[in-house]
Amino acid sequence: MQVPESASGNRKGRIHSFESFSALDGPGIRYVIFFSGCPMRCIFCHNVDMGESLPGTYNEYSVAEVVKRVERARAYFTRSRSGGGITLSGGEPFFQFEFILELLKECKRLKIHTVVDTNLYASSREIEEVSEWVDLFLVGLKHIDNQKHRELTGKDNTLILKNIALLDSLKKCFWLRYVVIPGITDGAEDIRQMVMFLSDFSHLELVELLPYHRLGIKKWDALDKPYALPDVKPPTAEEMARVKEVFQEFDLSVLN
Repeated sequence: MQVPESASGNRKGRIHSFESFSALDGPGIRYVIFFSGCPMRCIFCHNVDMGESLPGTYNEYSVAEVVKRVERARAYFTRSRSGGGITLSGGEPFFQFEFILELLKECKRLKIHTVVDTNLYASSREIEEVSEWVDLFLVGLKHIDNQKHRELTGKDNTLILKNIALLDSLKKCFWLRYVVIPGITDGAEDIRQMVMFLSDFSHLELVELLPYHRLGIKKWDALDKPYALPDVKPPTAEEMARVKEVFQEFDLSVLN
């Protein structure tokens, strides 16, 4: 998908929405920008309208327009003792690579802490180019098993695993986000393989275990799309603890 440019030549990005005060999208208080469009089609996506970049679900903004919004909120997100800043999320920010690159450069010029929440389904060149302007990556890995990842997202995970290794080689700090779906992503052997993969990386700061939820089903219904997991329930506290224990066996810091 081509990102449009305005008549003046300034590139414009397709943005679904903004959240001015988030404590769940990186360290401190975050100003979150949700980008429209994603190369994956996750069967449990809770923002299906955002991912598919459907007409009427986004507005177009220039970098200057976005930065103006960020600057207005700066007094709020810089109050946190643990730091604050902007988080680019989605959808998938790398789906609009040229736009986020310009935006991140401008934010770093203004000395704003930057986070990119991404599935890393992008070219290595794009990731290397963007990484210079990113303080922290939040990486969403849907499954360690290639076939199961394809079944969940429509894409295999070869490129994603390669790019996780690339981030570490570039000495870029990252958190890993993993959705725990009972009977689908919480298999003991799959979790152990994932932990073995992650244990080699020295710049992985934190693993966030996210319990599966059903809050997005109404969006699927509104779009008259069948939801693939109608009978799957959120994990219990015991199921979450069991997954967490495997990560902790390898001394990985875990948040859930």
